Amino acid sequence: MLSFTPHPTVSVGPVHMSTHGLLMAAAFIVALLIARHEARTRKLSIETVDNLAIIAIIAGLIGARIVFVLTLGQGMTPGQMLMVWQGGLSSHGGYLFGIAAAVAYLKYKKVRILDYTDAMMPALLVGWAIGRVGCLLNWDSFGRMTQAPWAIRVDGVPYHPTQIYESLAYLIGFGLVSWGTRVSKFFHKPGIRTAASLGLFTAARYFIDFFRGDPNSYLYLSRSVTLIITVLCAAYIVRESKIFSRK
Repeated sequence: MLSFTPHPTVSVGPVHMSTHGLLMAAAFIVALLIARHEARTRKLSIETVDNLAIIAIIAGLIGARIVFVLTLGQGMTPGQMLMVWQGGLSSHGGYLFGIAAAVAYLKYKKVRILDYTDAMMPALLVGWAIGRVGCLLNWDSFGRMTQAPWAIRVDGVPYHPTQIYESLAYLIGFGLVSWGTRVSKFFHKPGIRTAASLGLFTAARYFIDFFRGDPNSYLYLSRSVTLIITVLCAAYIVRESKIFSRK
């Protein structure tokens, strides 16, 4: 077992910064760079990609805070609810608000939604992988106790490193989608890269949640919301892409 000491902050002189926040920023930048590269390859509007990313991240952060307060923020005062710099974000709220804002923006632009989601969804897998490293350093989203030989010890207690599980799963997912795009024409059909990325994310998140150390009530909600979002998105992709059309 590997001993680990969380590093929630990093200091540069008198400046103290959250490692989770820094990794979240890095996740956004890296994912955006990958999405921009893919957009250029597909001759999509880079301006639309940039605006979409900014709108989705702002809406996602707002949604993540709202859902955290509703599910795990019992006893918080109104003032504490607004103190986002003190932590407390629910990824599910981020997905819900981010996806809704992204779809609304693309509809406003009157562009084909799946063209942009096919360019951006695989990049989000890389972003999520980097973000979970931030969770590890901040010791957030940690696993339940275990005696598995690959467990990590924090203050002498061994835990499942679920943050690492997710990071590896998302990177593998990105690799699979990228490989599929290179070797199969099927991945060039509208909506396939989006569906594959979303499906791999859902599978990883759903099963890794069984090893998380959060309360069972939250984990049940987490798995339910993950599946609901995925089913709704999948239904939309099938309708818009006409994957099963005989033409």
